Amino acid sequence: MRTVEKHPSLAEHLFSDNRVRKYGMMILQHGVKGAAKKVNPAALYVDAALSVIEAVNSYLKYAKECEKTKQILAENRRIKSELDGQLKILKLKQDTILKEGEARIEELNQQIQLNEQQRSNMLIEVKKHIQIAKVMQKKLKEERESGINFKQLQEAQQALDHLLRASLMFITNNIE
Repeated sequence: MRTVEKHPSLAEHLFSDNRVRKYGMMILQHGVKGAAKKVNPAALYVDAALSVIEAVNSYLKYAKECEKTKQILAENRRIKSELDGQLKILKLKQDTILKEGEARIEELNQQIQLNEQQRSNMLIEVKKHIQIAKVMQKKLKEERESGINFKQLQEAQQALDHLLRASLMFITNNIE
């Protein structure tokens, strides 16, 4: 709150005050000696007392408003310091969140690179298994045509089936 003085200058106060105008006009009309004769001394004392009371009342109102202004300024300083503290805390939280986010992004990038390496390694392994299976299939076909022992042929076919199952399990485990 801002305090504003009622009369910024003494001259403005003299022109706006009714009592000053009243007694000033009496002095102008009757002169200083004539005005003093027509004015009742008791009325002068009462008027002076009322003026003093009004001045004291105005000063007390002014002092009250000045005190309110000081209290508001103190409250503003307290609020400002509190908000500055909260702003610092928010900035620290923001920095922490940004650093955590960067760390997460870096970790995800590393996982993606590992996944790409794992995928390429898995493809290499699967290709090796497929080549081995093709070679075994060719050999089994040749052995069937040449008339090898049925029991040996059956064991070789079971070994090939086992290799294919192991390859499929390897692929499904690594895809998940």
